[in-house]
Amino acid sequence: MPEFDSPYHRLHVIDNGAWRLLKFERNHQSSMALDDPFETDIEYVNYLHLALAVKPDPTSALVIGLGGGSLVKRMWRDYAPIEIDAVEIDEQVVQIAREYFALPDDERIRVFIDDGRAFLDYCAETYDLIVVDAFDDDHIPRPLLTEEFLLACRDHLSADGVIEYNVIGAATGSHSKPFRSLYRTVANVWRNVWVFPIGSADGVTDSTRNMILLASDAELSTDELLERIASRVDGRVTVTGFERFGEDLYRGSVRSGDVAILTDPRPPGRHENRRR
Repeated sequence: MPEFDSPYHRLHVIDNGAWRLLKFERNHQSSMALDDPFETDIEYVNYLHLALAVKPDPTSALVIGLGGGSLVKRMWRDYAPIEIDAVEIDEQVVQIAREYFALPDDERIRVFIDDGRAFLDYCAETYDLIVVDAFDDDHIPRPLLTEEFLLACRDHLSADGVIEYNVIGAATGSHSKPFRSLYRTVANVWRNVWVFPIGSADGVTDSTRNMILLASDAELSTDELLERIASRVDGRVTVTGFERFGEDLYRGSVRSGDVAILTDPRPPGRHENRRR
C-alpha cells in the first residue's frame, strides 16, 4: 500500500486483514473496516460519541483534526441533519481520507485545510459540538490547549454545547501533570467537566492511556449524563459497547494545586528582565 510524505508527517496506508490503517510515522491514527467504511477498531474514536450524551440533538459540529475521517463520516451518517466543519492542517491527510478512507463528498461536510487555532480567528459559525483530536506525534499542540484557545472555542459554542478532547495521559500518578494542567484550564472556562480514561473501569488511573474530556455549561448532572450513556442516548448512538462507556467515568478529584493554567506565551515586556 502507498506511502506519502507531507510537510508534517510520513504517512502510510496499510491493509491489514479486514482493516485499512492510516499510520503517522510510528502511530496508528485511523482505521476502517474494508467491508464497512463506517466501522473502526480504534477504541477512542467510538468514545468521542460521548459528546452526544451532553448534547443529544446537535445540528452542527467542528472537528479539529480529520485524520482518516472516522469520526466525521460516522457522525455524518448517524446524526443527520448535522452539518460538520472539519479542520485539518495537512492537505495530504485530506486527500488520503477521501481516496482511501471513504470520506463522503457531501454538502453537510466542509473540510478546511488550516490550523485549528487560526480557523477560529476568522470563523463566524456557532457549533453544538467542538471536538479536538489533533496530535503532533503523541501530544496535542500547545496552541490548542491554552485558556485563550478555550475562550475562543466558548465564543463559537452554543449555550448548552459541549467541547470534547481526546487526550493521551493519566488522571493520577507521576505522569499526570500535563492532563491535570489541561483539566484545570478547562475547568476555569466551563462549569461542568467530565473525564473518561478509557479502560479504567478496573480502578487503575495512573497509567497513560487515551482519555476523553467533556466540558459544557449545559444544565446536566453526572447521573443524567450516565443515564443517557446507558440508554445509548435513547438509542441514537449505535457504536459498539457505548452503553458501558459510563463505567470509565473518573469519579476522583483532580489535583490542581501543583499545576498551572495553560496560557499563550506572552511577548517580553519593556520592563521584563532578560538574560544576557
